[in-house]
Amino acid sequence: MTSILDEAARDAIQGPDLILYRSIQGTWSDFDQFDWEHINATETMFEHHQGERILTIWNSWLMNADDLVEPDDPDAMSHWINYYAVTAAEQIYEYGYDGLFIDSASHRLDKSAVNNVMPDDYNAEEWLQGRVEGLAFIKSYLPDKPVVFNGLHSRAGAEDSLANTDGGMWEVFAFKPQTGEYQGIAAWLEVMELTARNNSEKSIILVVKEQPGLDEDIKKRVFVVASYLLVSNENVIFSMTNMAHAESNSLLYYPEYSLDLGAPLGDYTITDDQSYASRHFENGFVLVNPSEGQTVTYEMDDEYLRVVPVGGGEVPEDGEWEGWLEYEPVSGQIELPPLSGVILMKP
Repeated sequence: MTSILDEAARDAIQGPDLILYRSIQGTWSDFDQFDWEHINATETMFEHHQGERILTIWNSWLMNADDLVEPDDPDAMSHWINYYAVTAAEQIYEYGYDGLFIDSASHRLDKSAVNNVMPDDYNAEEWLQGRVEGLAFIKSYLPDKPVVFNGLHSRAGAEDSLANTDGGMWEVFAFKPQTGEYQGIAAWLEVMELTARNNSEKSIILVVKEQPGLDEDIKKRVFVVASYLLVSNENVIFSMTNMAHAESNSLLYYPEYSLDLGAPLGDYTITDDQSYASRHFENGFVLVNPSEGQTVTYEMDDEYLRVVPVGGGEVPEDGEWEGWLEYEPVSGQIELPPLSGVILMKP
């Protein structure tokens, strides 16, 4: 994902898709994707609080969720979603980008995100519906390009938005980004079920963002990797990021990314009491205990190799990262403590 690149940079990128990054939550001035003279001259653009624009805590303008008109309206380009859809499509086709990533497309509006200044006559359901319609409108301008969004979140109309786009990114996958606190089994299960329901047709990106400590907390890392493996397929992508390194823009490496369990042999299953979930693959299987307080004992039918990651984290400037996988023989009973996962390989 990237903002507008110059022609030389675009030509140098070979292989991976080049996805244009654009925030829907207003704009940041350091992204050269918008006509700022037009935006600043359009006094009503983003105005939805007593004739004033609302600034978010990220220093971006808050979009008006229901500010959308017909494309042939003579004033269409003075409305944010219309302007966004037209200009994004123009840039993607002109510069040959492979698709569009819409950032800040979360549907719920939290007071803390707008310094407690809410839009006039705010209604949560109407706001949510406006966001869904906005995503569908933008997608209509890019019928042959993938459009994915950041905002695949709980209680936020996720499946309505997926129905109108090509995929979404769930940043609050298992742990709260700011605190590292576990979201709870109900929230974890919601992500698993939504991903499993949609992963055959939509691209879904599961992102783990945490406070410092992700590098050293192997138990937590295996839990989130094993959870991802429960729903993994060619349309599901997994990313693990440590917020401690966010400001340095450093590359992170985790040896768990090197796992190859082969093709899945079916969907994941979860026990009736939600004590553990499992999924079998050609070369092994995974177990996940999403409970915060219950230890589970599982009886294995054969001898396996338990995957134990060692090291990982920030890659130094010389590129010599430290991290590898060890394989511990296990058989008989295996215990899964609360919030743990086990990845087992066939010998």
